[in-house]
Amino acid sequence: MSKKKKKEVKEENLFISTQKEAQTPQLLNINSDKIEFKVEDQFKCPIYISHKPEWVEPLNKASDPIIKKLRANWQKKIDDPNDEATAMPNSLHSELLWVYPEFKEIAQTILQQGWNILSWQGYDLTGRIPMLTELWVQEFPKEGGFHDIHEHGNNHISGFYFLKCNEKTSHPVFWDPRPGKKMTDLRMKDQKKLNYGSQQIHYKVKPGQFIFFNSYMPHSYVHHKGNEKFRFIHFNMQVVIDPNLATNKNDK
Repeated sequence: MSKKKKKEVKEENLFISTQKEAQTPQLLNINSDKIEFKVEDQFKCPIYISHKPEWVEPLNKASDPIIKKLRANWQKKIDDPNDEATAMPNSLHSELLWVYPEFKEIAQTILQQGWNILSWQGYDLTGRIPMLTELWVQEFPKEGGFHDIHEHGNNHISGFYFLKCNEKTSHPVFWDPRPGKKMTDLRMKDQKKLNYGSQQIHYKVKPGQFIFFNSYMPHSYVHHKGNEKFRFIHFNMQVVIDPNLATNKNDK
């Protein structure tokens, strides 16, 4: 064997040896008492929880005819032989609720609290105003309904207000929004225990509960297996440039 070949084999064996040693637990047996870490939580993704139980009864009453109309319209499609619909959808979505006076108060509350949250988070809102982009009531039918993971792009704050739910109904799941983490993620020791490496967080909800979050947060809803319908109000909002300011500048 030539000297060159012997050298290559030697280097190769050294590489294999090093790799094996790197996988040996003994190398990780370091006296950790000598190293102390201060943990700093950066780039936080807050979720805001509040409760307004006094709205549950009136908003359920206001949304009952809306849901009833949605069901009737879908049933017409199912009964129509020329229509492709064969069953109720996994989730019923209403039209925009701000056209109904019964939902005016919750709409104003969403705008104010969404604005407050963005201000608390340090955003400069000078020259901007809050604007609802979507506000609808949603219902999962008995023994069915879910939502795959998604985000609400082109919005700043999203959220839910729960009207009909219990411990057996569907509930929202929030997912880690960091795309880089997904590329090298590892299996968790305990999937049910929340930790820095957790990929998802399940939120058990109650009627009258508000959840606000930044719209970039991926979320989903688990399959509904309850014996009663699961109903909630979903909303999205933006802060946009105040059109009055733009008008005043043009006037000058």
